[in-house]
Amino acid sequence: MRTAVLALLLASALSCGLLVVRRYCGDRAGLGLFVWNLFLAWVPLGAALVFYGLAANRNRRWLPRFGAGLVWFLFFPNAPYIVTDLVHLHPRPPVPYWYDIILIVAFVQTGLFVGYLSLYLMQEVVRAWLGRWCGWAFALGMLALGGFGIYLGRFLRWNSWDALLDPLDTIRHAARVANPWNNPQSLAFSATFFGFSLVCYLIVYSFTHLHGWVRPAEK
Repeated sequence: MRTAVLALLLASALSCGLLVVRRYCGDRAGLGLFVWNLFLAWVPLGAALVFYGLAANRNRRWLPRFGAGLVWFLFFPNAPYIVTDLVHLHPRPPVPYWYDIILIVAFVQTGLFVGYLSLYLMQEVVRAWLGRWCGWAFALGMLALGGFGIYLGRFLRWNSWDALLDPLDTIRHAARVANPWNNPQSLAFSATFFGFSLVCYLIVYSFTHLHGWVRPAEK
């Protein structure tokens, strides 16, 4: 666990470092939003670590677990949302186009890995409580809801804290947007992003279980 978090911190530092170098070279385009979006991607991981720690310590107080779980649920879409920041990729002379490709992809991959680690931690807690199949049902459901949450953020410009400020109004409007008869684009985007997220998450999940299959060759 510690190694994974340290690796993600290193990836985040590299991403921010690339942005600092870009600004040092004289181009001050408004790419600081990547830092903010990466910070928002770290919020669900922090909440998942708290939730996981409380569950591992058998903490029976429901309020801390509820709070950590709620924060994770509301902020989880912010991690894969960073993929949609690719819309900002276009030539900005004098910075080389290839540099911006590396910079933005660095933020994107870091945000994805941060989000999937948080989902993995939550899935493991659900698996321990309710079993393997419930764990996977939870993961699939959150990936699907995450795709819809990304649609709300990218196209309707909603924020995670909107649900905290006005939960009833947010739920009512979200239900209206989710109706495919009112807005078929929301269903198409959510389903497409769900497929993309599922494949990426399965790859990450499989890497966490390589220890049972990969063994060093004997001399």
